[in-house]
Amino acid sequence: MGSIVVLTLALVVVLSLAGPGWWRLAPDGESLEQQGNDIEQLLVSRVTKVRDSEEPWGFVIEDDVVNVWLATRLIPWLTHDGDLNLPEGWVDPRVRFGSDVIQIGVRSPFHSVMVIDFRPRLENDSVVFELIGTSIGSMPVPLAMGASMVPVLGTIEGDDAEVSMDRFSIPRAFELADGRRVWIEDFEVASGELGLRFRTLR
Repeated sequence: MGSIVVLTLALVVVLSLAGPGWWRLAPDGESLEQQGNDIEQLLVSRVTKVRDSEEPWGFVIEDDVVNVWLATRLIPWLTHDGDLNLPEGWVDPRVRFGSDVIQIGVRSPFHSVMVIDFRPRLENDSVVFELIGTSIGSMPVPLAMGASMVPVLGTIEGDDAEVSMDRFSIPRAFELADGRRVWIEDFEVASGELGLRFRTLR
């Protein structure tokens, strides 16, 4: 009986410390840093482009591309803003796009990877991310544990985020430096990619 308990505890430890198959540390190197810079510049140029009309426009972005940006540009971006930061001890966030699901994995102070699954949707003037599942490493855990992490994730979204224990939301529109507003018209989350459609309002 004692050996079964030990094996069970060992299995729990292994599953909790082993991240899901899609979560991995990004390799170091100048080429990766350059990729992150290039991704950021490309996204900024697409979002801020001056358009002749208010017709919808958009693009598709892969989760691998997002993860390069997260690995190289998130911390400088948060540092530059000044008011935003990752909670102490929580590092290396990664995302995975599934069918109508966005998974966010973050390495915890205990070296395990906390994974929270959200189902995003548009709701009036907001983009709502509803909590639908959570796990530690490869081990599913009660939803309440993920719910305790939602406010933590909300701390990196700034003052405009609305956070509760089972969801967080961000404004559906954001303002550019020249006063134009970009409205999220629609989006689609599919396996490995996120399709976004916007409308730039003068």
